[in-house]
Amino acid sequence: MNSPIITRQLSTCRFLLSKSLRLSLLQYIQPQFLSLPSERFRYSTKSAMSDPALDLLSKTFASAMLLNADPDQVVAAIQKELPILTAEQEAKQTEILALSENFPSSASKLNATLGGKKFILGTDKPSLADLITYGRVRQPVAEIWSPDEYKSNANIILWADRVQKSEIFMAHKPDESTFISTAALGTNNNKAKKEKGPKPQPAKKEAVPITPALIDLRVGFIQKAVKHPDADALYVSTIDMGDPSGPRTVCSGLVKHIPLEDMQQRYVIVVANLKPVTMRGIKSEAMVLCAANEEKVELTIPPSGSKAGDKVFFEGFDGSPQQQLNPKKKIFETLQPNFTTNEKLEVVFKTDDGERPLINKDGKVVLASSLVNAEVR
Repeated sequence: MNSPIITRQLSTCRFLLSKSLRLSLLQYIQPQFLSLPSERFRYSTKSAMSDPALDLLSKTFASAMLLNADPDQVVAAIQKELPILTAEQEAKQTEILALSENFPSSASKLNATLGGKKFILGTDKPSLADLITYGRVRQPVAEIWSPDEYKSNANIILWADRVQKSEIFMAHKPDESTFISTAALGTNNNKAKKEKGPKPQPAKKEAVPITPALIDLRVGFIQKAVKHPDADALYVSTIDMGDPSGPRTVCSGLVKHIPLEDMQQRYVIVVANLKPVTMRGIKSEAMVLCAANEEKVELTIPPSGSKAGDKVFFEGFDGSPQQQLNPKKKIFETLQPNFTTNEKLEVVFKTDDGERPLINKDGKVVLASSLVNAEVR
């Protein structure tokens, strides 16, 4: 049974990881929604990041957010990486979170609070209060503050540097170009600009239109599938996708929807160019494409005569897929809501001009087994 202190901390985390927050985090990290009910999936694809702290939290606790839609499980996974707080520190954390929400107007008070402390609550490693507060202050400090503001809030700058160089932060390979610079205490990154002539503007790159041609959709052959040793909702499949390097490992949240025996020795459609993500210690290198409604999830069916590695594409979008989709550009997330099945059980991409079926080079169509007008994800 949890102690009263742990119970209070879990309550704080539950509050911070409200439904909209958790779904926003899920959407931010990776489109791995197969274990979510469809109405929550639809909601999550429209969620927006309303607090800059979510960016940091979602990267720091990516595996927990991906694998657990249940709030208590998410909280427990996150809690393992955070320091245990006393009742006094717990109360202080609530106060700090309210204070940081009003940053930068609360900068002077926050600066005074940080005087002489390694981390906000006096812990030996960052707490939830440190991570959320850092996420909220980073952009105003790095991009807006003047040299005088840096110097008058030195405690904030030095504390931020300790957070961004901490083990929990660095373990997730952040973009160090976005760090708050301590050098700014003497020479601010945002130096006053000298009067100069206009700088030559670099030629603008033409934006690549977001179309289904960017997604690497292929036929895969599941050689074997087993249950994930550390995640009850996941299968771990070995799938031949025609790569010269051999089969890939794929984690899929299908345990509650498809029997294990139906995941053996069969052809499926895979999304092969999503960024790999580690799911409870196992790297997942692709995603199995399924049709789903509120009651059922089923694997999509490749055209007859398919072999591993065969390309499939939405009619009219037979282009060159990107080697790996950039998750920040949300290409798959932008296109996926238009993936569906029609009355003929065909997997199609809906456009303003009508439906474009998912086909192979011979024009044969990818199908669902039984689900009409279902989401495809």
